[in-house]
Amino acid sequence: MAEQKTASRRGFLTYGVQAGAALGAAVAASPAWSAAPSQRSRPLVIDSMMHLEVYKSRTEGYYWESFLEEVLEHYEAAKIDKGVILTTWTPSRESNDRTLRAYEEHPDRFIPFGHVRPEDPDWQRELKRVSEPPWKGLKLHEGEIERAGDLRETTRTVTRKAAELGIRIFKIHLVNYDIIEELTRELSEVTWILPHMGCYGRWGDMQKYCELAKNRKNVYLDTSAVAHYWMFGKAFRWAGVDKITFASDGFMMSTIVEKAKIETLQLPSPYRTPKLTDEELAKILGGNMARVLGIPPYTTETK
Repeated sequence: MAEQKTASRRGFLTYGVQAGAALGAAVAASPAWSAAPSQRSRPLVIDSMMHLEVYKSRTEGYYWESFLEEVLEHYEAAKIDKGVILTTWTPSRESNDRTLRAYEEHPDRFIPFGHVRPEDPDWQRELKRVSEPPWKGLKLHEGEIERAGDLRETTRTVTRKAAELGIRIFKIHLVNYDIIEELTRELSEVTWILPHMGCYGRWGDMQKYCELAKNRKNVYLDTSAVAHYWMFGKAFRWAGVDKITFASDGFMMSTIVEKAKIETLQLPSPYRTPKLTDEELAKILGGNMARVLGIPPYTTETK
């Protein structure tokens, strides 16, 4: 009888050790566990919009041989880990070729978004191309869309086709609240990121776009090139810090300056808005974009 009890106890302990090991392996392999911070980790900083050109006109951008190295020099100075790269003001295929080459040269630093101009004869072929790996999203600009026809209907045509192809992240510069409200409601399966807090050049409309982001699960805003950045303290509360993504709108805009516009909100504000906590700052500078992209929001690298 004593031997039976001992054997049973040993079996129970063996089973417990095996089960515990299996559970530990399963937890360690889960995305949530992989994304959790370790003692050596720090929050990831992601620039959610880096142009691989400098604006020249609505049909042309500047690009030069040392462009990528200069972008990375800025990223090192600003302590930015990764950047969403894209090219506009350039024909669809040429822009995507450039973005893909940059990603292939620096896959650890760059996240590629595709781009199409609906005026180009090959835009649908390029849209299909950027719906497949390694592409992560699509960039559209109203200045290019409206050259192909009615702004509302052309945008609807392109975005519906992109959604049908499985593209699930749109970064779209379209400063028309009615169109944005309509299309983000119609294509609720897509995450929409609106650059410049959604209201470039119409800063008085910022609260309206912030409230849309707050109330609509699939709408986010980015912070790039906002002249009225002193409104950020209020705007982040209107939208909720979970719906704000840091973006530089480089290479024309300075990554250090655009990042500092957010970091300064950890100091007292003349508008008496609450200081950003470390957790809130981490979400805006990278955590929220990491969630949208489906990647861990922490890195174990040190800078």
